[in-house]
Amino acid sequence: MALTIANECRKAALDAITALLNTGQFRLTTAANGGGTELALLPLSATAFGAATTASPSVAVSNAITADASVTAGTILGFDLRTSGGVSRINGTVGVGSGDLQVSNNVIPSGATEVSCTGGLTLSLQLS
Repeated sequence: MALTIANECRKAALDAITALLNTGQFRLTTAANGGGTELALLPLSATAFGAATTASPSVAVSNAITADASVTAGTILGFDLRTSGGVSRINGTVGVGSGDLQVSNNVIPSGATEVSCTGGLTLSLQLS
C-alpha cells in the first residue's frame, strides 16, 4: 500500500520547520554538518522564511539574511541552520557544484571583511 501525503501537509511541515529558525543563525564551518571551526555566523530575521508552497516538493525561501562582518578565513565545508538558542536543526555539507548547499565559491580569503548570502536560501521538503 502506498502512502499518500496531501500537499497541505507538506506545506504545514515545512512551515513548522522554518518557524524554528526565526531569529536563529546560518552558520558556516570548516567541516561537514556544522562541525569544525566557525567561519561565519549570519543572523536570520524574526521571520526567517516566507510561507512554504503547497507544491511537491514544498519550498520555502528565506527572507533577507544579515551579513556577518566578523569572519574567519578558511574553506567552507559545512553549514548549520540554528534556532535563536543556537541549537542546530538543519545541517549539511557545502561545496562548489556538489554538497547539500552548493555555492559558486566556498573560500573566505585572508583579509575578508564580510560574508553575505545575497541570494538567500531555499529549503525544500519532499515527503512521500
